Amino acid sequence: MRRFFLLSIFVLAACAAPVAPEPTATATPPPTRVPTSTPTTAQSAPTTTGYFPELPRGRTAEGYQYLGNPDAPVTIMVYSDFLCTSCAIHTLDVEPRLIEEFVVPGQAKIVYRHLLQLGERSELLAEASECAADHGKFWELRRELYARYNQLYFNTRETVIDLAAGLGIPRDAFTACLDAHTYRAQVQADYAAAMAEGVYARPVFRIGNETMVGSQRLEAFAQVIERAAQR
Repeated sequence: MRRFFLLSIFVLAACAAPVAPEPTATATPPPTRVPTSTPTTAQSAPTTTGYFPELPRGRTAEGYQYLGNPDAPVTIMVYSDFLCTSCAIHTLDVEPRLIEEFVVPGQAKIVYRHLLQLGERSELLAEASECAADHGKFWELRRELYARYNQLYFNTRETVIDLAAGLGIPRDAFTACLDAHTYRAQVQADYAAAMAEGVYARPVFRIGNETMVGSQRLEAFAQVIERAAQR
């Protein structure tokens, strides 16, 4: 009886002992995708500390913003809207190379013209860019707006104020400029002048006596600029 009792305890202890789990195949996690560029949001820091800050900048006699040597022999007149996809593509991709090749050496200057073809938001953003010019940041804010053109259909005012503040523009002064519509008459007059000049698409580029419509390759600009320089 005693032997049977001891045998029962041994069997129960064996059944209660922990059993090591069987090894299982380890799944290899998929490789982490490295983004090709850092996502940006309206509240993120500006992607540039200056947009070709070494170049002269200012207003033409008509009040249009220019970048480059004001006495450059060739003028690249840009008609553009801050909510325009093709305009953004040109500004972010082609324009920096265009500046490096033709504006930095002094062969050409860029003059920016406001189109207000996409409603009240276009007008607000055009006014905002001119308010930024009061602080020497027209070209910087312009680039930041184009970098986020598809985010500007909602909370437009708050977004542009945040972007301006991120560029070091005093928030109160910038907001006061927007509230006073300091540059509304100017941007509206610019748009009216563009319409009178026959500009109905976007973007449009006038170089010499030639007109280019839509985003273009750098090579196309080079050919037109070279022809304009020879006239």
